Amino acid sequence: MSYTTGLIRFNVGEISELMGGRVDTEEYKGACKVLKNFIPSVQGPVSRRGGTRFVAEVKTSAKKTRLFAFQFSAVLSYLLEFGDHYVRFFYHRHPIVDRNDNPIEITVPYAAEDLDKLYFSQSGDVVYIAHPSYPLRTITRYGQTDWRTEEIALIDGPYLPVHTGSISLTPSATQGNITITASAAVFSSTDIGRAVRIMQASNPNVQWGAAKITAYTSATSVQATVFPNYPFMNTNASKAWRLGVFSATTGYPSTATFFEQRLILGKGNGIYGSKTGQYEIFSPSAANASVTAEYGYGYELSSDQINDVCWLSSGRALAIGTVGADFTLETSGGEGAIPFTVKAQRHSTYGSENVAPVKVGSTTLFVQHYGRKLRAFMYDSNSDDYIAKDLTMLAPHMTYSGIKDMALQQEPSPIIWCVLNNGGLVGLTYEATEAVRAWHSHELSGAFVESVATMPAENGGRDELFLLVRREINGAVKRYIEVMESGMEEDASDTSECFFVDSGLSYHGTAVSQVAGLEHLEGQTVAVLADGAVQTEKVVTNGRIVLDSSASIIHVGLPFSSVLQTMPLTGVGQDGVSEEAKKRISGVVLRLYKTLGFLIGGDGKVEEQSFRTASNVMNAPPALFSGDRKVAFCGKWNRVSSVRIEQNQPLPLTVLGIFPVVSTNRV
Repeated sequence: MSYTTGLIRFNVGEISELMGGRVDTEEYKGACKVLKNFIPSVQGPVSRRGGTRFVAEVKTSAKKTRLFAFQFSAVLSYLLEFGDHYVRFFYHRHPIVDRNDNPIEITVPYAAEDLDKLYFSQSGDVVYIAHPSYPLRTITRYGQTDWRTEEIALIDGPYLPVHTGSISLTPSATQGNITITASAAVFSSTDIGRAVRIMQASNPNVQWGAAKITAYTSATSVQATVFPNYPFMNTNASKAWRLGVFSATTGYPSTATFFEQRLILGKGNGIYGSKTGQYEIFSPSAANASVTAEYGYGYELSSDQINDVCWLSSGRALAIGTVGADFTLETSGGEGAIPFTVKAQRHSTYGSENVAPVKVGSTTLFVQHYGRKLRAFMYDSNSDDYIAKDLTMLAPHMTYSGIKDMALQQEPSPIIWCVLNNGGLVGLTYEATEAVRAWHSHELSGAFVESVATMPAENGGRDELFLLVRREINGAVKRYIEVMESGMEEDASDTSECFFVDSGLSYHGTAVSQVAGLEHLEGQTVAVLADGAVQTEKVVTNGRIVLDSSASIIHVGLPFSSVLQTMPLTGVGQDGVSEEAKKRISGVVLRLYKTLGFLIGGDGKVEEQSFRTASNVMNAPPALFSGDRKVAFCGKWNRVSSVRIEQNQPLPLTVLGIFPVVSTNRV
């Protein structure tokens, strides 16, 4: 008997082979066995991803580089290229240059091997950069070509707990440049830049004085400069003192964010908040030891797990991810002269990796310890607690090598892009309210992806995904910045502006017979779309290719293949058919949208489908097709049957539904 079944949504994405027997689940109906270089939408259809356009080669291709998106306003956004001891800047895909056309560049202390541990947090036109081996630093935009960086001189803290031993500290003066002498070994040569606070008493008053260490003399003597608002009461010795948390001796903050108008820094198992609205001042009290709500605070996370902070995320509470658990930190009280209280609560013990989280609405998506799972940290009203839901449960194979970087693209589809340790790129189409969590893999031709960043497009309406990719070109290692295009505009009526090549470039102008300017693809075999028609593939020689025929709109780049393979068909027919029954797909109806060309078949063989008819003009490509298309399908009798669709030409393909005609032998 023959039956027609329908596969009408693909928004579960690619799932693991371990789910192959779960034909009873709702997810199985919308899942794919393979979904490569396709992007599933929230609504259900899948579209071929756009190609990547070449933007620029990084300054030093031989060394690691990283991207960061700096969004100054709704209309002003910049891409920052972090390399070995430098930062360069891009605006709307173009490098920012000076009047001599030299790229604007600033010097930073970070070497190439430090880049993976950089942690960014932006406030207006300033981005704060944390790294456990370097003092906190900012990059500030003063103008389109005026970018500056400086090390942040934190004022009066944050501090370690008050010393409780017998060692005393003695300041040589109450203000200005002074000497601080210890009664026993306290100081280290790496304490330069560290804060020190000393409490002194003169009955009935007490006073905290604070200074910054500027030079090291010995383990019992340092030079220091007193903070202007925190002079010492006298030059008497005191056993009540505190040393700063951050220094070359103890390390520097590894994470930073903003919460309740404070700069929040994380280091080890400590969380440190600045004074309200004063991001560089961490005074825990006034000079007279009084404490009000505006002052800074320090909090140590305590539990039976390792609690080194990996990430911070602001929301209704401060979410904190550590190596061994996740927490929330909340404050209460603290009005006027009344001190507030700080409380942290542990919620789960999954642990985290040192990967900056992604905020989607009120949910924080973070990478679990070991990098294999992506979890959604959110408040759950049913349990009145925070939960961390596993988003990789159906497709654990997608992140097998571990996630090392993430970026959120909100439009046109909400996608979390993940860079893997093996250089792969995977995406998660995520819409929690519609229960859509669809994974899809992406292979960029010959590329090892190292970093990603998203930012609004120049004309608005969508976010653009920028990628830092490592390629081997003509025997040499190259690192390129590329941007993923939409592939085809929503209002496109033909294929002339379709962009489905990687590391590609375009030409618009009078008709030409060859294309130059392709030095970045020297020696590579490239695909060509000329005036909407596919030409034979070419090899780039001396930075150019010769066309089969002249054209005025040309797109050239590395070819890539897109693959959609359905899960094995199950439950065919009104009453269903046994899994042991042999089946044969004898025909397929595809519901397509603005598509031109594809291959279709089963596991072993796919056949090309032509869209050209006798009525088509010979010197022009066929029109884009939308609607139902019946295709021949020579399937074999088998217990497991599925449909495989491929597209390897630089042309669009959007699948709305697959309707196979299945012949069965009942068992």
